[in-house]
Amino acid sequence: MRTIRVILIIYIIMIDFLSGKDVHAQSIQLSHIEHIMGFPSTEPGIEKGVSACFAGTVDNILLMAGGCNFPDKPAAEGGEKRFYQGIYAAQITDKNELHWQCVGQLPAPCAYGVSIPLEKGLLCIGGNNATESFATVVEITLNGGQAQLKSYPDLPAKMDNFTGARSGERVVVSNGAQVFALDLAHLEAGWQVLPPLTTKKLGQPVSAFVEGMFCQWGGCTPKTDTELTALNIAGQSLTHPLKELLPPKNDAGEEIYLGGAAAISLSDDAFVAIGGVNKDVFLEAVNHPQPGYMTHPVAWYRFNPYICVYQKGKWHIAGKEQIAARAGASLARHGHDVYLIGGELKPGVRTPDIYRLTFSY
Repeated sequence: MRTIRVILIIYIIMIDFLSGKDVHAQSIQLSHIEHIMGFPSTEPGIEKGVSACFAGTVDNILLMAGGCNFPDKPAAEGGEKRFYQGIYAAQITDKNELHWQCVGQLPAPCAYGVSIPLEKGLLCIGGNNATESFATVVEITLNGGQAQLKSYPDLPAKMDNFTGARSGERVVVSNGAQVFALDLAHLEAGWQVLPPLTTKKLGQPVSAFVEGMFCQWGGCTPKTDTELTALNIAGQSLTHPLKELLPPKNDAGEEIYLGGAAAISLSDDAFVAIGGVNKDVFLEAVNHPQPGYMTHPVAWYRFNPYICVYQKGKWHIAGKEQIAARAGASLARHGHDVYLIGGELKPGVRTPDIYRLTFSY
């Protein structure tokens, strides 16, 4: 019996070899989802959930800071957007509950910035609030259970609703038309200007380093008096010359727009992108707004439920879950787990739900 089993294994390996299949390659898949109870509540209104907050992990601590929502009245009813300033920390355990403590304050209420995980801290870059956009860059570390803020060189320009990623000592941020890089080992040199990835500024793209190369997808151009909004569905790689990258596709073979999604690296050659708006619904709403657009039920907006993994230069769908169908969420990685934090379920409606997504690879 053992001889037959060995022969079968050898046969399978030979078939894979002859077909060109790498028997050692394993695609990253979603293996478990767990709803995690608990959301910050120190600042009045934040307990209703926020979008576009800073988030990350430091050792076994989950951090989140800032964010925005409409706590008093829905946006569809003319509610005012509120921005938050608190820095919150919660111990990560194997239980499905987080106990948040306010451990400090950002320099100002802020959302729509870029979060960059560091070895012992979280880099918070740019963002905006109701009155201004920011070029500030601060690192959050923890000391005695309290947040400590360290200032880094300011960005060359104020930026919000942009994207960024890190590889080793190199941090790159981008809105397509403006691309800046910072060497963490030589902060005295400040941010360096890199070639643009697109001809026009993009709002809410996503990005990651893949095998040492900065890549971005998604985002849209602003609508003006003379031009309609256009979507950037394909990706761009910061190579010379610039290289265009394919977008992910859903199970019907349709291209997925990653504007408003959240992305985080899983390894040196892979990252995951979760959520984002539906390209057709969003584009029609921006370019040809109709009365009552914000009053439809959640399902009408068709936010992206696909959990898209880019691995070794190719996309695959690691899962399809309704809990992923949100825009403006934040991600924080802890080992093989990714925490999906807040976001909006439809325009103007935030959620305080946090999920722990476990990936197998």
